[in-house]
Amino acid sequence: MPARAAAVAHGGVGSPPEWSDGCRSAVDAALKALEVGDDPVNAALAGVVVLEDDPRFNAGTGSCVRLDGRTIQMDASVMRSDGRFGAVAGVERVKNPVRIARAVMDSPHLLLQGDGATRLARALGMPDYDPTTPESLRRSRERHAELRGPGAPPEWKTFDWRTLWNFDAPLPDALRADASAHDTVGVAVRSADGRFGVALSTGGSSLAMRGRVGDVPILGAGLYAGQGGAAAATGTGERIGEAALARRVHDLLASGASARDAADAAVALVRGSSGIGIIVISAGALAAAADRPMAWAGRESGPAPWQGP
Repeated sequence: MPARAAAVAHGGVGSPPEWSDGCRSAVDAALKALEVGDDPVNAALAGVVVLEDDPRFNAGTGSCVRLDGRTIQMDASVMRSDGRFGAVAGVERVKNPVRIARAVMDSPHLLLQGDGATRLARALGMPDYDPTTPESLRRSRERHAELRGPGAPPEWKTFDWRTLWNFDAPLPDALRADASAHDTVGVAVRSADGRFGVALSTGGSSLAMRGRVGDVPILGAGLYAGQGGAAAATGTGERIGEAALARRVHDLLASGASARDAADAAVALVRGSSGIGIIVISAGALAAAADRPMAWAGRESGPAPWQGP
């Protein structure tokens, strides 16, 4: 049984390491919740709320704008090591999607999407909220590049997205998108009695059709918590989902792998797919790994030193 509670947070693969101050704030919030006896999944949620409210990150406030240049659809999920899971996908006009995911965990369902998730938010007393910021719009304008140009990802060069345009607004005259804008925020925690909780939230990808769902709300893809530990991934959702990455990391932990080895194995498995990162926490350690810079932070409770980039 671990001697101390612990938490680790990431700000999404590709996020500047200097943004790790936001991750440290998320870890502090998670550890504070654990110290007052809160459930580990609620502690992970408390950390993710901090990151959702930080407009630097692609989750909650500051979520990226989708292919039409104005739509924001967000995904979030939570999981506890007893197997309980809840998620939302494609939710719009809320401040903290991870709070809705936590409510779903207490329902008979695993996942609510779209309008149903938004209506649940209103039933929970969450007001209408526009997560768009001047900075997210500026990033969208800067990152948008003509999809027919040489820099377009291969899968978009062969996909007839113009014919299959599914947004309410007509196709913009100067459509631009950035395949690298798909980062996610996540927090994984270990309580002092050896239980685990994990939470993820994302604004999705700017290079995405309306209704696109990535790895975050899929059980075992973007996140997983079990008796061996917990993991939260970030990167291209389609590739993370294909690999069932977080569940595979947990299986490595359960078979005796260290948190560091499990994290490195995850990155090696998905490397080369436009960015991959992960945080991992086990009974005795925490770790993070990525194939490019990533803001992250972690520590145990008490006077333990910080870990991070």
